[in-house]
Amino acid sequence: RPTRITDHSATLIDHIFTNSCHAVIKSGVISDFDLSDHLATFANLLIAKRKIDCMLGSNSSYDGFTRPANAETITSFVEEIKKVDWTFLFAVENADEKFNAFNNKYTEIYIMCFPFKKPKRQGVRDMKPWMLD
Repeated sequence: RPTRITDHSATLIDHIFTNSCHAVIKSGVISDFDLSDHLATFANLLIAKRKIDCMLGSNSSYDGFTRPANAETITSFVEEIKKVDWTFLFAVENADEKFNAFNNKYTEIYIMCFPFKKPKRQGVRDMKPWMLD
């Protein structure tokens, strides 16, 4: 599908490249996101948890924590994204600054809706104190 549409042409000029085609679950063009003369492209990738852990670093302060994604947290995220008045992006001229402003807002909502949680340890109540050391 074209990603830049004018009165005189429709061209596909916005691309996403990967060397892991097998990891692409879905990709496409978001046609109802009209912030510039280009339409947004996206790609959903399947990434193994061990790779995400590696990207965070084994010494990360988030080691052992997860961001639970379930129907409730996903619905909350979608609702919060819908509430945002994205018109503030029109005031930003520079493309890099515009992306950073968008990414900052998106990340703020993501962190709010998918907070880090430490998994519960099973059977801890039944253990003796010396077994937890």
